[in-house]
Amino acid sequence: MKTRYYFKHFVPVLLSAFLILTAGCSEDFFNRTAGDRITPDVHYKTSIDAEISEKGAIISLQEAMPKLIVLDGLRSDAMDVTMNADMHLAELNNQVFSGDNPYTDPADLYKVIVNINEVLANIDKVGEYDREFNEYRAYYAKGALISMRAWTYFTLVRIYNQAAYIEDNLVTLPEDLSRNVMTKEVMIDTLINQLIPYIFDASVGTEREELKIAYYVNTKALLGELYLEKNDYQNAAAYLKLACESYLNQTSLLKVDRTYQNEAWSTIFLNAETAELENISVIPFSSVEQQNNPLADLFGYDFGYMVKPSTVLVNSFLNQVPASGPEGDLYRGLGITFDLDSTAISSGDYTYITKYEIDRNDPFGSDIIISRAADLHLLLAEAYNRLGDETSQEYALMLLNQGVNNVNPKPAEFARWSRNLGVRGRVYLNEKEVPEELAGEDRIRYIEDLIIEERALELAFEGKRWADLVRIAERRNEPEYLADKVAAKFEGTPQYNEIRSRLMNPDNWYLPFE
Repeated sequence: MKTRYYFKHFVPVLLSAFLILTAGCSEDFFNRTAGDRITPDVHYKTSIDAEISEKGAIISLQEAMPKLIVLDGLRSDAMDVTMNADMHLAELNNQVFSGDNPYTDPADLYKVIVNINEVLANIDKVGEYDREFNEYRAYYAKGALISMRAWTYFTLVRIYNQAAYIEDNLVTLPEDLSRNVMTKEVMIDTLINQLIPYIFDASVGTEREELKIAYYVNTKALLGELYLEKNDYQNAAAYLKLACESYLNQTSLLKVDRTYQNEAWSTIFLNAETAELENISVIPFSSVEQQNNPLADLFGYDFGYMVKPSTVLVNSFLNQVPASGPEGDLYRGLGITFDLDSTAISSGDYTYITKYEIDRNDPFGSDIIISRAADLHLLLAEAYNRLGDETSQEYALMLLNQGVNNVNPKPAEFARWSRNLGVRGRVYLNEKEVPEELAGEDRIRYIEDLIIEERALELAFEGKRWADLVRIAERRNEPEYLADKVAAKFEGTPQYNEIRSRLMNPDNWYLPFE
């Protein structure tokens, strides 16, 4: 059972200018019943008010994140449907999208954006009444809010290839929202420009410590991911490494070290909001507070069991080679990320997702992680590899495999990483090696494939897979990269050719935007 839970205190708090947004695709795009409202003139007066506003602004992610996890898994090669799946889940799995599918509705994400805009428009008022909320605290509050808003826009454009941009701090919407639609490329540049002013200056670290706003994404990490999306590998590597090294000025944080080694890996997901050495941004749930995570019902073998792990992913886990012992990913795979009922093998539906049921006593209270250390390390490895020089590729393989701690002599650039075990090393898997004869682009692609395969295992069912496949396919200009991987879960069925053909058209990688 959970030992700590803070998000619950902010559920009753409704922000003062919660907007009603309508669109042609929905008569009631947002829920029009906002309930009792706290107006700015009586709310923004203390540091506690600021904290309440920060957490209340993203409360809609409790609705959005489970849907994003399912959307990602079924569109990619990570999940498949069971015989219990409803029509909406089957549509996602078959790459068909109807207007009434709740998993493709962006409403909750736009709610986050307008809520954050409302807080940004009023947050400075706190400093007028509360001296503790000084310029320094306000700077980090704004940076956190802008970063979380940027993550939300980034999520939207990854799904739809475009998004309606709502002007900064705008608390009423323009009549014609379509005038503000940005493509993914334009949005990414816009977000980068917004985030740069909120990068913590490490040179003043001795004078003040970087603040962490609970549940929010890390600005440097998000910048690194934005740069990686636009194939600017130099900046991507710089910011992702900076995020790991300077986060809260503590060398023990975000280093993929022995804290979650071997059997302890599963504890990353137990009361995830408290696992701050690994987890950066977490959306918490609590069955005690009637804030149930619906994934338990969708995935649980003893519950609704509508979605299961794909055979492709299960086999990938089972075929991993540990440093010693029997074959299989012993600490992340069977019994942790997924499990099986051997008595039901003949029925075809016998594997089930357990990553959100690790606490079997409280499956509906599992948190959802937005970003964590291993995610950053593998993105950093991807950026290093794409830089193309021998040293950078050695760094990429080091982060993927056994880490800085097992390299002798340790690279001077990683002096603060002495505890790092590497993503595979942390779970006692053997090193991935690169054939010596490979060079140039062939070598880059080979290493990149290893990294993306590792992300599929380490981050299974955490909402990362589809974006990874699209990013690599677009970078290589190879639709077959994505099409082949997703179609593989339909191997031997009449759907295989249909799904592969549909995904050979990159226009079908993004949901319809209305």
